[in-house]
Amino acid sequence: MMLAALLLAGASSAADPVCAAPASPTEPWTNWNQSSAATAGTQSPGTPALLLGNPVTAGLTPGDHVHFAAAPGRGGKDGYGGLFALSLQQAARVGIALSDAAWVDVVTETQAAESNGHGHGPECSGIRKIVWFDLPAGRHIVQIAGAKAQTIRVMATVAKAKQPL
Repeated sequence: MMLAALLLAGASSAADPVCAAPASPTEPWTNWNQSSAATAGTQSPGTPALLLGNPVTAGLTPGDHVHFAAAPGRGGKDGYGGLFALSLQQAARVGIALSDAAWVDVVTETQAAESNGHGHGPECSGIRKIVWFDLPAGRHIVQIAGAKAQTIRVMATVAKAKQPL
């Protein structure tokens, strides 16, 4: 009976399918599995850059040590968090993908941008969630908050013209 309870407790939910092999993500996420490593910043000045189309496996810091550019939408001091700078030469719809559960905000100066869509990544791709933002040209801060683990993969990309959101 105890073994059955342990097996049920460890079973995957419908949102987290058991995959025989990782799937290759489609555009615009084709680079997802080619990530480099970086330590996310703890304050806006000197925050490392997040380059469009280049995923990063980010080392995070306990949330209570991160100086967020704006109050995180949820779970700011819980778990782990960090900051990345994102620069855009022109206004664009940008998707931020995360490998694990966490809150993600994009801040311009001190104002958090409203998201305009969110969802899961392609099944078995390793992308847990994608949040979309319409952003003006300029420098932005990508804030990750409330992550359960000390590392997370993150990627930013511009939406393709025909991409459904």
